[in-house]
Order: sequence, then structure tokens, then C-alpha cells
Amino acid sequence: MKPVSKSQGKGIFLINKLSSVSDWAEQEGEPYIVQRYIKNPLLVGSKKFDLRLYVLTTSYKPLTAYLYREGFARFTTQRYDEHDI
Repeated sequence: MKPVSKSQGKGIFLINKLSSVSDWAEQEGEPYIVQRYIKNPLLVGSKKFDLRLYVLTTSYKPLTAYLYREGFARFTTQRYDEHDI
């Protein structure tokens, strides 16, 4: 889980049961994002990465969406080692 309003790994923590999320949510007021850990991630040059693509949706009926052409990729600074997580 990670907070919506923070960056650089601040406030991130791991959970292994969905029930722990509902218990925690009753105490916190800040919105969080829950993500599933990918066991075998795609790698580029043995490094993990994520893609940032921005889409503006102006209508849902009919669906009208605009993709911003200048997305970007972020790469880790260290090589991924599945034995050292």
C-alpha cells in the first residue's frame, strides 16, 4: 500500500491479507493505493521500470480519451535480484 500524496517511497508498507487493509482503513483518513506485487517483473537491462502515460478522459458516453504523447519511463538504480527482495 502507498499513500496518494507522498513520493520517494515514503509511507509504503506491505500487507498479505485483505482484512488487514480494512482494519487499517478505519484508523487512517489519508487515501492509499493498493497494488499487487509482481513476482516476475519485466526488466530492461536487469532493472525494474515503470511507464508513466497520461490520458485525459473528457467523456464516458461516448468514450473520448486523449493520450499525451510525452510519457516517460522511470528505472531503478540497482539491478533486480529476485533473491534479495
